[in-house]
Amino acid sequence: ISTVSAGGNNPTIMGSSWSNGTILRGFDAIRNNPANLGLSDNVQGSLNVFFFMPNLSYVLENSFSLNVYNDYISKSGDNSWSSSDVDKILDQLDDKWRIQNELNFDIFGLTYHNMGFSIAANSIQNISVPKELLELVLKGNETGKVYDAKEFDGESFSSVSLDLSYAHTINHRWIDKYFQEFSVGGTIRLIHSLPGAEMDDFEKDSEEKISPAYFKIKNVDSYIVAHDITDENSPDEGATQVKGSFEVLVSEAGMGFATDLAMAGIINDKMTIGLSFIDLFSYIDWYKNSKIYKYEYKMNGLLLSDMDDSDDSLFADIQTTKDGSFYTTLPIELKLDYVWKFYPENQNLFWTSAYKQGFKNELTSTTMPKFSTGFEWYHNSAKWFRFRSGITLGGDALYSSAAGFSTAFKHYSMDFAIENKYFYGDSSKGLSFAIGQKIYW
Repeated sequence: ISTVSAGGNNPTIMGSSWSNGTILRGFDAIRNNPANLGLSDNVQGSLNVFFFMPNLSYVLENSFSLNVYNDYISKSGDNSWSSSDVDKILDQLDDKWRIQNELNFDIFGLTYHNMGFSIAANSIQNISVPKELLELVLKGNETGKVYDAKEFDGESFSSVSLDLSYAHTINHRWIDKYFQEFSVGGTIRLIHSLPGAEMDDFEKDSEEKISPAYFKIKNVDSYIVAHDITDENSPDEGATQVKGSFEVLVSEAGMGFATDLAMAGIINDKMTIGLSFIDLFSYIDWYKNSKIYKYEYKMNGLLLSDMDDSDDSLFADIQTTKDGSFYTTLPIELKLDYVWKFYPENQNLFWTSAYKQGFKNELTSTTMPKFSTGFEWYHNSAKWFRFRSGITLGGDALYSSAAGFSTAFKHYSMDFAIENKYFYGDSSKGLSFAIGQKIYW
């Protein structure tokens, strides 16, 4: 998980909207493309220590814009919603309401030539609610319509990782035919969880508290449908049917590993490409107070008028089972990077592009492809100031834009970046920022 999100705690790549992975060197390369450590223009060494050179980021993404909050939810807004108001709120969503918070920071980082070492920590909370469920809550049920909750998902994960990176330059006849330089590299991470916020135990009648490092709702399979009981073709069960099942995974501690593999190739003085597989192999064993709760429930044909004072639930049947320990893997992501270097007289301009593809909708990964493009610029008379910007299309946010800058002196650099989800101002659906400092030589 560290590498998936640690791109976020790197302001030098956030500022270009994640598109400049091929030109990152030293400490910046560890989390984006470790093969860059093997290229000849890599810095000799770089250092980051959190206590006096903080390197952190915060990412927030919400399917509802600030406009919706101000107009309909805030105290000063109109909280008596009409049918058209509800439609405007639901139109904000694509298929689901997604809330994502992510905090990342580097504790320590060191690179020397083609090797790197770092310690990083992060925390992610990701919740997805199907649009149909919100429609049911805001509009009420429509007779005969099935409201499906299969896309409901909630996940929380906090961890610290120790990362070891290594890169090696490869020289071969067929490689030299296409590349001036070609490097392969990888990172292996040893991961241990961090305890989360305290909450009540899920066991029935339990008064104990737990501090889960991992929490996930999965395998949700449920529906709600209301039939017209005056219709002679209505099911025998009666008016309302609720049926479903889901699982809750909870653990207070886990440990494991993850690996990245990458390559970087300098084609000529202007073009460089990169390819990386993030979390290609991973395994986390949840070993402390790990439990899987399996819930099954159903309600068939019950009417409120059928209930007497002795009934305390609409559910005709509900079952809960509990299992033991479990393990998880991290979502694999593929990333392609490309940069073209321009030479406009006494300036340097880099056009950067990246393609990112996830294979699971988990944590910060999505199967919706992302394409990013941007630039980085500096003037030869003031190389200490570097400006970058970019946009991203695709992913869950569909559109985002970013900008950032670095004050890069001979042995010290301070970096800052900000990213806006969707559009600007009150139409924004999320905001991210990152700051960082490092020493290099």
